[in-house]
Amino acid sequence: MIFLCAFLMYQSSNQTLNLAYICFQQLSKLDANSLNNTKKADVNIIFFTRCAKVGSESLLELFQDMEKLNNLNVDPTGPRKQTQHQMNTIEQHELAKFITNLGEGGVYVLHTSWIDFERFHLPKPIYINLVRDPVERVISWFFYERGSYKNAIYFRKFPDKPIRSAAWFKKDFNVCVRSGDPECQYVPFTIKDKVRNFMRQSLFFCGHHEDCLYV
Repeated sequence: MIFLCAFLMYQSSNQTLNLAYICFQQLSKLDANSLNNTKKADVNIIFFTRCAKVGSESLLELFQDMEKLNNLNVDPTGPRKQTQHQMNTIEQHELAKFITNLGEGGVYVLHTSWIDFERFHLPKPIYINLVRDPVERVISWFFYERGSYKNAIYFRKFPDKPIRSAAWFKKDFNVCVRSGDPECQYVPFTIKDKVRNFMRQSLFFCGHHEDCLYV
């Protein structure tokens, strides 16, 4: 709810500003007890859908440090061992069953979108996530892509892939935005981004339906 209100404010048109005002009015009526989703879960399993570049790595490390102390079962990979931002119905069902089978104390962590467990007649886990200022988050992703650690891993996995140019690594973010580089553009209502960069924080909360790609 907080994220949705902030997102509407960020859009800054008259219509979205009016919606944001209504959104914050509704938000002001909520209290901590009504915002607590833990009590709505059917099982003590955490589903951390993990927005990209919001500090999720630190939270994952915290879960791993607490694993033995609190008898947790932390899984940061999943059945397919890779990040899947959007999944079809079969893949969603597969992942939902995988998470359910982690059992009590299970903690599933991966960059993926929200899944409706009730749709597959499975018990609802405890949904958690983190959010971040959308502009700061995009800037963070821009420099993360150019980090030596990330690129060393990438080239180790794909040694036959061409090495990116020095100009790409030295690219200035402001120049990237002002020049209209697809890497630095967010175009609302587009079905698919030209560059896969997790700009859409809302996808992690909306789910896997095609309509979510318009958010």
